[in-house]
Amino acid sequence: MSVAGFEVSAPGKVILHGEHSVVYGKPAIAGPIGLRTYLTYKRLQSPEVILDFASIPFNSSLSLESFNAFLAQFDCHSNLQPLEFLEKMRSADGFPFASFVTRQPAQDSIKEKFSLGTALYLLNRILRSEGVESLESGFQLTLKSVMSIGAGLGSSAGYGVCVSAGAFLLSKIIKGELEANFSLEDSPEVLEKISKWAFDSEIVMHERPSGIDNTICTYGNLIKFKRGKPFESLKLRQQVNILIVDTGVSRTTAKLVAGVADLKSRHPGMMDSILDAMGHLVDDVVSILEDDGDRFEELRTLVSINGNLLRAIGVSHPSLERIFRLAEESGFSSKLTGAGGGGCALVFLPQDYESSKEYAELTQNLTKAGFHWIQTTIGGQGVQFKALE
Repeated sequence: MSVAGFEVSAPGKVILHGEHSVVYGKPAIAGPIGLRTYLTYKRLQSPEVILDFASIPFNSSLSLESFNAFLAQFDCHSNLQPLEFLEKMRSADGFPFASFVTRQPAQDSIKEKFSLGTALYLLNRILRSEGVESLESGFQLTLKSVMSIGAGLGSSAGYGVCVSAGAFLLSKIIKGELEANFSLEDSPEVLEKISKWAFDSEIVMHERPSGIDNTICTYGNLIKFKRGKPFESLKLRQQVNILIVDTGVSRTTAKLVAGVADLKSRHPGMMDSILDAMGHLVDDVVSILEDDGDRFEELRTLVSINGNLLRAIGVSHPSLERIFRLAEESGFSSKLTGAGGGGCALVFLPQDYESSKEYAELTQNLTKAGFHWIQTTIGGQGVQFKALE
């Protein structure tokens, strides 16, 4: 039976260790979490294409005629590569595809501009690459995330994976090839495409992505990752329990990455030593995670060391430091995750944390300080497809 509607979802992610150093060829450890981004597709009777970004919130639309003209006039598959498109997004007086859409992003909203621009770019790039040059009926895509946007939990990569998967599945619907029993997990060649398209999205969003976020959000599983090399699935011997604490402070990954690059250009010898230390730390953590024994105290020590290395390259924030202090006062080790500068902190928890009075004290103190937190574990599935009636 052919599919008239569907939902795809992708997990958020946390980097356990290797933030920033992964950009410079060092290894990193990352894994999916239980917070996901969702995209729903439904066919419309009206001749229009609606793009609804529910988490911002913002929506825009194109007439079906305009969308087909957009596909005909732009070839984002062969002629417009991600970095070139990013330059257009930065340099254009307005919005690059302004003439096709009915509602423009607000001039002062980067989220609206880049959410709509990246969605249209991926739709064009993927439909063209899959041989679709026009549509005969309208549709609506709705995107919603249950995680904080800009908090370092992979929301942009989850977005890119969902739009990429959604556009690919749309191409199969248009060609009459999508069945309700289709499985992304059983289609490794499709997953590889989705991950690469999501990486294109990350280039538009962040200019110099490492590739780790789109990999995690596509495939799931805890991995060791090194830029330009195949990722390595880790054989996790014990459950990794973490508390994710949201500072509520949004930040721009590209600016933080640029700040580290500037520091490295001014102090190359010092920065090389710090980045090398981050790489060695990752290798030590892998040996702990793949060991059957209880080595939580060693893991705690490495978490503290990595937190100090990240402070040294200037990516902490007063709100993060407050979380670190509260965790330390209750006897836990914590560090930032992602780009830093706000976003989220990770507090690593022992196996028996639930019965610990220190854990109860920590969560109470975090709540009193106004921080939102969620306890979860690392691991789980990547992008998922579900047919809707």
